[in-house]
Amino acid sequence: MGQRSVLITFLTLGFILLSAVGVSHFEQGVADSNIHSIWDGIWWAVVTIGTVGYGDRFPVSVGGRIVGITVIFFGVGMMSLFTATVASIFVEKKIKEGRGLDTVKLKDHGIICGWNPHTDEVLTGLTTYGSYGETPLVLINELSVDEVESLRMKYQKYHLKFLRGDYVREDVLMRANVARARFAVIMADTSGGHSRDRTDERTTLAALTIKYLSPKIKTIAELLDGENRQHLKRANVDEIVVRGEHIGSLLATAVKSPGLPRLISGMLSLGGANKFQRTEVPAHLVGASFRDAAAYFRENQRAILIGFLKEKRSMKLEDLLTDNSSVIDTFIREKIRESKKEFFYEKDESAMIVNPPDDYVIGPDDRAVVLSKTVL
Repeated sequence: MGQRSVLITFLTLGFILLSAVGVSHFEQGVADSNIHSIWDGIWWAVVTIGTVGYGDRFPVSVGGRIVGITVIFFGVGMMSLFTATVASIFVEKKIKEGRGLDTVKLKDHGIICGWNPHTDEVLTGLTTYGSYGETPLVLINELSVDEVESLRMKYQKYHLKFLRGDYVREDVLMRANVARARFAVIMADTSGGHSRDRTDERTTLAALTIKYLSPKIKTIAELLDGENRQHLKRANVDEIVVRGEHIGSLLATAVKSPGLPRLISGMLSLGGANKFQRTEVPAHLVGASFRDAAAYFRENQRAILIGFLKEKRSMKLEDLLTDNSSVIDTFIREKIRESKKEFFYEKDESAMIVNPPDDYVIGPDDRAVVLSKTVL
């Protein structure tokens, strides 16, 4: 609400209160008067300004009727101005939302930064075929209004929000409430007329800004050039996808094993019957063998166990220091910061174990990777 809206609101309330005080003053002690208190006066003023006209309260004295005439002439216009101001606030909010200029007040939502021809497939994967169908998604890009409306129509049954702006800028990410988001996907952006040569640079800057505003948010980034992978690793990006990285391997596989690339593409496609999934290992299988786990997933969930993602929690500086902020702890932190060397990594490490031996013992840090028809 702007200053003008606040001023009109206070003027309207002041006019009602002044009219109520005036009519109560003149009606006090007058025979046959039905306005006996300030609250009766407020009720009469509101009913008169609103042109409702119940007739249960009305002035009978000359002074009271003069106040009534004043309220009739000026109050109706004042109330019209007030209602028009309130309506304009909602209209302005709707216009800002349509143009992508409003501020998102969601939490536990997903953010998709940038746009390219593959982003529509990402949206489909997260909504139609994914497990994030009920998660609100916020799109930050510089698409035209017509393109945005087309997306809204296509995904109208999902919680889709749009923000217009450059996702590299901190204020734009704050409007998306990135600090309370669940995950952020940074696409190799081609919207807004930005140079393709600087796409990976903007992706890295966006990742650094997002991690600065929300250090614990899960981030997935797309790169055009695999040589820039190290920059995103320094930004603590959780997952990095390089466009076209495995095309050469698929082409070579097609020569040696015809039909295999089609099989792999089918398992990765959104509409495929079988999909690769990561799932938690049941507690009773921790300490068991790969053979036992494979039999369990096959018999109980009709899934094929491919291997494991072994997640190892990295050692952080806070793990070595005490909980309290002692002088020694502060001294250690300052010395490590001054050295500008990475003694401790904040990012957890993971390794993929594919087709392990039958006697492989499942550990508490293992996450199962399966091929399944249903979402586990």
